[in-house]
Amino acid sequence: MSIKLAGYLFTGPFPLDTTEVRANQAPVVYAVVAKGGQSWAPIFRVVDLGVSPEQGLRFADHPCRTNWVAEHGESLSIYLFYAPRSAYSLTDREEMAARLRGQYDPPRGFVA
Repeated sequence: MSIKLAGYLFTGPFPLDTTEVRANQAPVVYAVVAKGGQSWAPIFRVVDLGVSPEQGLRFADHPCRTNWVAEHGESLSIYLFYAPRSAYSLTDREEMAARLRGQYDPPRGFVA
């Protein structure tokens, strides 16, 4: 399954505690997404958005990990937009994350 945020296709969901983006992999713009509601009518909520640094990122050790909280039976997952260095500079990735933050207003933004 994937999720589209502002026209960008994010792949996922991946588990928070075991997902890692290594330094030798394509960097990503990531979205922490809470999924709730009924199975036949899920509700998605953007909790956080960011970029992986050049040295990689282990989401279980992320400095904001304790702020990523599910509410009322929600489950949290990571969704990744792969942004290869050949097409997206670190500045490009940071600007994309900032635009998405402005549009989805974490931690209360909702995904339609």
